[in-house]
Amino acid sequence: MIRLNLIDAAERDIQEDVLNTVHVTNVVAQTKTSKKKILTIAVAALFAVVAFSCFLSICGVPKQLQGLFPSAYLEMIGAEDPSRAALTLGAGQTTSAGGSLEAQAAAAEAALKRRESLTIKQVVGEINPTALFNNKRTDFSQFLPMEKISFQRAAVAQFFTFLNTATPDDVGFSDCVFQAPNFYYVRGVAAKPTSQRSFLDRIKSVSGDFRTPPLPENAPATDITAFGLYNVTNANMNAVTKFVPAAELASEVKALKTLGATNKVVLNGFDKPSIEDLGVYKRYTYALTATCDYTELQSFFTALAESPIRAAVQKAELKFAKKNMLTSLRVEMFVAP
Repeated sequence: MIRLNLIDAAERDIQEDVLNTVHVTNVVAQTKTSKKKILTIAVAALFAVVAFSCFLSICGVPKQLQGLFPSAYLEMIGAEDPSRAALTLGAGQTTSAGGSLEAQAAAAEAALKRRESLTIKQVVGEINPTALFNNKRTDFSQFLPMEKISFQRAAVAQFFTFLNTATPDDVGFSDCVFQAPNFYYVRGVAAKPTSQRSFLDRIKSVSGDFRTPPLPENAPATDITAFGLYNVTNANMNAVTKFVPAAELASEVKALKTLGATNKVVLNGFDKPSIEDLGVYKRYTYALTATCDYTELQSFFTALAESPIRAAVQKAELKFAKKNMLTSLRVEMFVAP
């Protein structure tokens, strides 16, 4: 029995050995696959080099890579290396990076020698002092301090005069804000759609960046909401040209109060100004309230623009509550020590 079992086991081993598959490696196929991979890598590398060369020829050599590439390579692809701009000597020959530093030092030394050899007359002849004063300043941020004061005086007077003449009789406002240099916001309502359209067309004609936001569904058809930049014209930039001396500050404030009272505008809030030290001068900002109606306030703004008082309204905010008008003003003065 044991013998028979051993015979069966031996036969099974022989059968399994016969049935096992023999795997033969295809050397040719593997060689072809390896060649394809190498070719693919080479093509990718070539593409990367070409793409990088195109980038250099179009955008120039980045600052981090300047001075690393050979001049022959840069000339071939037509790229520029700013670090090599000073490498050209008098004969037109380009040196190495070390030579460029020497060339720059030599050029700087030569320029210094030429400068030292100039006479006083030649130096004075090169100076053009009028270049500091003849440049045209067209933006409010470029204005000199007293030019800003002069411009603000003209701007606020022009805007409120326009608003007084351009508003139809059946249009009323709940809010009106004007802020330097020429920003405005108005909100109100008209009795008739024709009056609404007339007012919006008028204010749009004297504005830049004019906008009327979409109205909510429950808003009346005659609602008025508009904001933009008022076009200030013919502002006298030399209306006031000198800072307020610290010794004359009290008298300047008194003159402003008197001007308001003359136009029936009672100004309150001069007690605690906000003071900003700007080095050469200080900005005194007064948060004031005024008791008056619109016509009187507009007359006060016009009178201020025509007066020698060195103050300007930086912001005016009008709110209408029932029959009364509540006015908040931010007035500026530039005071020199």
